[in-house]
Amino acid sequence: MPLDHQPPIITQNVADTVGLTPMVGILANKSNNVQVLAKLEYSNTTGSIKDRTAKFIVQDLMAKEKMNANTTVIIPTSGNLAISIASLTAKQGNKVIAVVPERTSVDRIHLLKSLGVEILRTPTEARREAAENMYPTAYKLSEQLKNSIVIDETNLPANVYDDLAEEILQQTKLTVDHIFVGAETGSTISRLAKAMKSRLPQLKVYGVEPTESVFAGSGSEKHHKRSDWKIEDLGSNFVPDRFDGSQIDGWIQVTDKNAFSTARLLLREEGITCGPSSGAVVWAALDHASKLPQHTTHIPRSVVILNDTMRNYTSTLLSDEWLLENDLVDDMTTKQLEYLSSERYRAASVEDLQLPAAVTISPSATVSHAMNLMLEREYSQLPVIHSSNKKLVGYISMSTLEAHLADGSAKPEDPVNKWMFNFLKRSTTDKPTPKYQVITPDTSLADLGKPEMNRIRMNYSPRLTSLCTAKFFEKNSFAVVTDLHRKWCLGVATKYDLIDFLNRRNVF
Repeated sequence: MPLDHQPPIITQNVADTVGLTPMVGILANKSNNVQVLAKLEYSNTTGSIKDRTAKFIVQDLMAKEKMNANTTVIIPTSGNLAISIASLTAKQGNKVIAVVPERTSVDRIHLLKSLGVEILRTPTEARREAAENMYPTAYKLSEQLKNSIVIDETNLPANVYDDLAEEILQQTKLTVDHIFVGAETGSTISRLAKAMKSRLPQLKVYGVEPTESVFAGSGSEKHHKRSDWKIEDLGSNFVPDRFDGSQIDGWIQVTDKNAFSTARLLLREEGITCGPSSGAVVWAALDHASKLPQHTTHIPRSVVILNDTMRNYTSTLLSDEWLLENDLVDDMTTKQLEYLSSERYRAASVEDLQLPAAVTISPSATVSHAMNLMLEREYSQLPVIHSSNKKLVGYISMSTLEAHLADGSAKPEDPVNKWMFNFLKRSTTDKPTPKYQVITPDTSLADLGKPEMNRIRMNYSPRLTSLCTAKFFEKNSFAVVTDLHRKWCLGVATKYDLIDFLNRRNVF
C-alpha cells in the first residue's frame, strides 16, 4: 500500500535526522477554548531540543576549524546538551567531558556513561561565581587539558534556533498568539523569541521556570539563595551576562508538583512522553489560558515547546514511589494510584482468585518428565515439593530447562533438583536464589509486595505505603501460594489470574 507522505531519506549521519519535529494539539478540554499546540522537540534523535543546539555548534566549530577529531569537548550542562554532543560526535570519536550538577537524574548519567562521556559532578546550589560551579569548573579543566574546548550554552550565536522558529511559523501558517518556552540558561527562549518576532511582531513570548529560579526577577534581583527544585533542564540561580530578555513578554513560575503532575497527565491522557520541564511549560500555558477572556470571533493559539523525553527520567518522573516520597503527586494522580493499588481489589485476598489445585513435581523427577508435564498443562513453571514431607523447596522453569537442554548442559534424565531454583539454598548453577516471599490464601491482593516495600521505605506514612503495594507481579512471573509455614503448596498464581479476577469484577 503506497504511503500518503514521503518518508525520510537514507542518511549516513545521525545529525541529518535532527529537526522537522511534529506539532500536535493537546488537552483541548482543559485549555479554556485556547488551542494549545505542542512542538514535540523530544522526538529529536536523543530525545531533546539540545540536539538542535549540538548540531549547530558542532557544524559551526568544524567549519571554523576550531574543532577536530582530537578535540576534547567539555560541556557544563544539566545533561541533555552533553548527551546530544556525544551522540553527534560519536563517529569522529571526540573525548567528551560533562560537568553536571548533582541533581542530574541517574538515568541521564547512565546514558552519558554508555556514550563514553566522562562525568564530573558539581554542587547543585553553587552560584555562577563560585569556583565549584559547573561553568568555572569546566573552564578551569580546559586550561589543564591540551586541545580542549568548552561548549558554553550561555554564549551561543544569535541564529542557533532560526530553523526551529521557521518550522513553527510554517506549521502554524503564521497564526500563533502565544509561545511558551522553558528557560535554563535563557539561550533558547531569547534567541527563539527574536527569530519569531522578526516575522510575527504581535507574538507574545512567555518564559517558564521553577519558582526559585531567577529570570522572573532579573530586572532587579540577579540571584536567589536556593536552587533545590526538582525540575531538571529548567531554571537557574544566575542570569547570564549575555542574556537578552527584551523580547520576552512575561515569566511564569511553576512548582515542582505542577510540573511533574502535568507531565504524568500528558502521558496518561494524551500519550505524550515528555519530561518534567515540558510538564512545567504545559502547566504554564494552561494557567495562562485559564485567565484569558473568552473570545467570540477568535480562538487564541498557544504553542508550547516540549523540550525533552520522559525516558530520561525513569527513576524519577516515571517512578510512583519517587513521586510519592518527594510529594510531587497531585490529587488526581493520588486517587488513581490509590485505585490501581488498593481500591479496585476491595479487600479481596488470594483466595478470591479461585485458583485450581497446584500441580507439583518431586526434586527427584527427571527433567524430561517436568518438561512433558509443563507442556501438557501449558505451564511455564512447576512448584517442587519435597518427596517425604511435601514441603515447598523451590520451582522449576520451562525457559531454564529449555536453555540448558539447548546448550547441552542439561540432559533429559537429570533430576529436577539439579536445575531448579532452590528456596532453601543456592542452586547448583551458582546463581543467586530468588528471594522467597510467603503468600497464603489470606494475603491481600493489594498487599502483594508490601513487605518488601516496607523494608525499603520505612519512613513512608501508612497512606503512602499503601499506594506502593501490589508490586509482586512487576518483578515476578508467578506466585506460589502456601500455608503460613510453607508446609503445603496450595496453588500457583500469575498476573493472568489477577487480571481475570479484575475482569470478573468488571473493574479491569
